[in-house]
Amino acid sequence: MDIQATKLDLIKKLLDTTEESVLDDVRKVLTKRQDFEYSLSDGDYILIDKRRERHIKGESSSFSWDEVKKQARHTAAK
Repeated sequence: MDIQATKLDLIKKLLDTTEESVLDDVRKVLTKRQDFEYSLSDGDYILIDKRRERHIKGESSSFSWDEVKKQARHTAAK
C-alpha cells in the first residue's frame, strides 16, 4: 500500500470512529511526532569527533553489520 492509500485508509477509519479516546490517542501520537526535535550538543559533536579520530587511527574496534547482528543474537541468546 502506498503512502497516499494508507493516508486515505486512516482518514476513513477516523471518520468512521465514534470513540473519542481513539481520536485523542491519534492526536497525541501526531502531536508528539510534530513536537519531537532532537539536536546534538557541542559536547556530543566533540565526542563524535574524538571517536572518529580514534577510528581513523585504528585505535578503536569496528564491526561489519553482519558481525554486529551476530554479536547481538549471541548476547540475546544468553
